Order: sequence, then C-alpha cells, then structure tokens
Amino acid sequence: MIRVPISAADMHVLKEERYIHPPPRVQRQLHALYLVGLGYSRHDVARVVGVSEGTVRNYIHAYAAGGLEALRQFNPHPPSAALDAYTDTLRQAVVEQPPHTVQEAVERIEGLTGVRRSPTAVRAWLTKTDLAFAKPGPSQPKPTPPRSGYSWRLR
Repeated sequence: MIRVPISAADMHVLKEERYIHPPPRVQRQLHALYLVGLGYSRHDVARVVGVSEGTVRNYIHAYAAGGLEALRQFNPHPPSAALDAYTDTLRQAVVEQPPHTVQEAVERIEGLTGVRRSPTAVRAWLTKTDLAFAKPGPSQPKPTPPRSGYSWRLR
C-alpha cells in the first residue's frame, strides 16, 4: 500500500477545493485524495468516488510527484489525428483524383503519408475534413431499344 503523508495545510485546501474547483474531474481527484488523507483505504475511496482502485493509486502517485498542483492540472485536449498534419496534401490529392472506394483511399493515404489507418478510421477522418465520399446521383434509365415493325397486342 502506498503511504503518502498529506500535510494539514494540504488537507485544508483539499477540503475546500474538492467541491469548488471548476472541472469535475479535478474535483473528483481532490475528493479522492482528501479521503485518502482521512485514512480510508484505496478500495473504499474508489467505491465512494466512483473510480477504480488503480485510478486512486494514480492520483496518489500524482500527488506524491507534484503535490496539489499536479492534481489541479487539467488539459482537456482532443486527440489529434496523425493525418491532420497532411490535410492540405490529402485534400489536393483527393480533389485531383477521387478514390472510388474506402480501401483505395486507405492505400493512397498510406502511400502519400506513410500513416496506416483502418477503413473505418479513414472514412471518419475524410468525413471530419469534408472529404467524404459523394453519394452517386440517380441513375439514368436504360434506353429502350428501337421497336421493330411487329408489336403484340391483344384483340
């Protein structure tokens, strides 16, 4: 079990900030550490806070490494796709010669960028960057063959 001494000053800060810190994720971290400071086990803290015991352990490690500031940090950044760096190049390639299938798009993107993605990921990325496949328009009716001089009719 990890034992990290939490000072009285930090306990006072945890008690105050665990409900007023803006991001709810940080509130949860501060609340978990406050309960650890009160002497509750990781198992009990995890059950009360609604996270796993491993997550509580990560909170404790973060506090041990960087104090309260390590727990207060919250950097909500969306994951960046590896293809985002090649958007302009891929846009130009798709406009010049549109791929006919997603599999063709996967192969061409890998050839241009060296980044291999699944067909589902490529389809999602193309949609996100407004390069999605266009739906084909209505098909043209087949021309009717010219009639011969004979026709069937009922009498």
